[in-house]
Amino acid sequence: MPSPRDLFDQLNTEYSAVHKTKEDLFWSTYMATSSDDAGFARAEEAYKNFISDPDRLAGVRSALASLPTTDADESTQALRQGLQGWLALFECNIIDNDQARILMAELIQLEAALFTKRRDLVLQHLGESGQLEAATLSTLATNMGTNPVKVARKSSHDAMMGLEHWVLGNGFLDIVKKRNAFARAQGFENYFDFKVQKNEGMTTTELFAILDDFEQRTRATNSRALDELAQKHGAEATQAWNLRYYISGDVTRKLDPYFSFAKSLQRWVESFRRLGISYRGATMQLDLLEREGKYQNGFCHGPIPTYFNNQGQWIAGQINFTANATPDQIGSGARAINTLFHEGGHAAHFANVTQNSPCFSQEFAPTSMAYAETQSMFCDSLINDADWLKR
Repeated sequence: MPSPRDLFDQLNTEYSAVHKTKEDLFWSTYMATSSDDAGFARAEEAYKNFISDPDRLAGVRSALASLPTTDADESTQALRQGLQGWLALFECNIIDNDQARILMAELIQLEAALFTKRRDLVLQHLGESGQLEAATLSTLATNMGTNPVKVARKSSHDAMMGLEHWVLGNGFLDIVKKRNAFARAQGFENYFDFKVQKNEGMTTTELFAILDDFEQRTRATNSRALDELAQKHGAEATQAWNLRYYISGDVTRKLDPYFSFAKSLQRWVESFRRLGISYRGATMQLDLLEREGKYQNGFCHGPIPTYFNNQGQWIAGQINFTANATPDQIGSGARAINTLFHEGGHAAHFANVTQNSPCFSQEFAPTSMAYAETQSMFCDSLINDADWLKR
């Protein structure tokens, strides 16, 4: 039986290795620089097996129980805090029955298969030129929000609807069934209930109480805004393919010359520097442009989580994030800089977690999604600030 200190150091080292292996393969497969989908699925399963291991949970509980009731020094206090971090991670992710473990492995395979097929699917719409062209989710959304031609906007909406039908016919329903079975095997009502309780530490009843209250408080204002839009532009203005355009399309087109993609990086760097945001020596890898096969939503992740090791040395992060800019599309520059500020805010957050274990500086449960989004959404809100726009 290792000592509490040895167990803690062992967990830090082993987790860093299994986490990095999984995240490196996640990046290369999602960026379409690798087709090792099977390798990524194996790495994902290895990671989930690590964080859901009952034996590791038992070891942490035993180590905490063996510590003195009163911390004799700062070192013992830090060790206790670190072990409590591991306790929270394992308790949140524990899978303590064989059926659920089998379902988890099957679910990983189903999700990997759908991801592989989705990567080869090409969507099309009528773009700014009026010609049929290949499109991604980003260009479809931007076209719906900025293209003055209704037929072109509707073609983007139809492509999105087509994707919904495609996933229903290519295994998504099987994934939903498997997710719910996985959750029920652990005593949850369904997968959504499982995720809310694991990530946010609240029940779906508590969550919907908040959301229902929000909807009730905003219902009248939202209905009034839609009525005014219909009165001004006609009843079709509230159709799904017209709504975003009539709300902000003209403004987006007029602002487009001021939001060139070419200046996005400079504006991100300068704005964050003036805010005093730094990355503590992290290695940053950015992939910002649309291309075939690349994952179509922006995201940020950290193959190397930050922490101070057992010798007090700072382990700087390795952080990757992606945007999906199409520089020649109207509205794409604004969308790209929004992604830079948002994902750059995530990166700054996780580059500056100064605890003594990598379990504190990762974006998965028990890290709350609401908590993880706080800094990123503050940062991307800046680009709608009048003072920032003027400067």
